[in-house]
Amino acid sequence: MKYYPIHINIKNKPCLIVGGGKVAERKIKKLYLAGAAITVISKELTPALLQMKDQKQFIHLNRHYQTDDVCGFFLVFAATNKQLLNQQITDEAKDHNVLNNSLNGVDQGDFILPATCGVGHLKLGVTTEGKSPALSAKLRRYLIKKLSSVSEEMIGEIAEKRAEMVENQSESAKKEMELIVDELIKKIENNKVDLGEI
Repeated sequence: MKYYPIHINIKNKPCLIVGGGKVAERKIKKLYLAGAAITVISKELTPALLQMKDQKQFIHLNRHYQTDDVCGFFLVFAATNKQLLNQQITDEAKDHNVLNNSLNGVDQGDFILPATCGVGHLKLGVTTEGKSPALSAKLRRYLIKKLSSVSEEMIGEIAEKRAEMVENQSESAKKEMELIVDELIKKIENNKVDLGEI
């Protein structure tokens, strides 16, 4: 199966997560950071999710999934520990043309989530299209170590120089930006990582 890589703006978009365990928690935290309008359906929540609920970071429906709960959502995540329920959720999402992701595996949902890391506005994603999650996870840990040599300020400086270059058609800003980019890449390249530590 081939996937189309995309970064999508989900700010204020309604997203549904069915499930309240550790996997659901990871997905909910990332959705929250992206500004999604989150609804969670689950009879149980992890301690971290209970805290997020208390802070009103998502809407919690304290009940089991019901037929067609997927209607009206932009994204749906089937994140329960019950395969048949996850299958029902993804089937109903597809019936209603709602993009969905399932814990049951890459063959059931419409999209998969890469292993991600980053510094500031620099974001990196690694995926093996669901074939080798262990490889994706280890590469993510490797990249986190490599990127530890780079600061958010450096990433921000590149963005500022680009904005100056675009706004003023400035050749000097372009050259300065390219120098900072080269310096950043060298920092990453020279940051040696002990594979035994990841």
